[in-house]
Amino acid sequence: MQNWIEEESIIIDTAKDVVILENPQKKQYIDKLLIKKFWPKIKCGLKATGYGYSPKNSPETDFEFSFELTRSLTFMLFDGIRAIFRGKLSCSAAGWMLHSEFFLGLHQNTSPYVVFKILEDKRFRGLPPTLTIYKDMPFDYFHITFENGSGAGWGLYDYDYIYNRINLAIDVNSRLYDFLMLNNLDEKRVEEFLLLANQVYGAY
Repeated sequence: MQNWIEEESIIIDTAKDVVILENPQKKQYIDKLLIKKFWPKIKCGLKATGYGYSPKNSPETDFEFSFELTRSLTFMLFDGIRAIFRGKLSCSAAGWMLHSEFFLGLHQNTSPYVVFKILEDKRFRGLPPTLTIYKDMPFDYFHITFENGSGAGWGLYDYDYIYNRINLAIDVNSRLYDFLMLNNLDEKRVEEFLLLANQVYGAY
């Protein structure tokens, strides 16, 4: 009787120089977990923001390099022109990980105090924001990316905890963008913005 490695090796594309073999039963189990259990909750949270989002219909999962079989589902929010938030839920047989990114674009006339205040905030010391400068984009001259990841083994929390973490990430990131649309991120309002961002991107 063939094992799964032998069965999978028969159907690989021999034209490729590198191949990845995944246990089909575990892959099916993880994909079903991501698409059937988590995607409906994720989609509901994305739609509630009022922003454009992806994927719109049928989500796709991706392979991730890891010490064990890991699959992921990526989802995003858009303002109509660009991405403002990207989330990724990764699952393996051992546990889960939720990764969040928020993309903050600031005008070239933004006070340097605001930029330094964000970058030096100790609440983000676990994974501090990164700065990129785009000289040819005056409205997004300062581009600051916030990142955070949190996860655990399956036995530590129930599904409701994971749902709440996903909803929090989506909600806070949409409210961060709402804040930017309603307020000038100046020296008076930057602390208010940072307090909101700290709910997802602060050190735990």
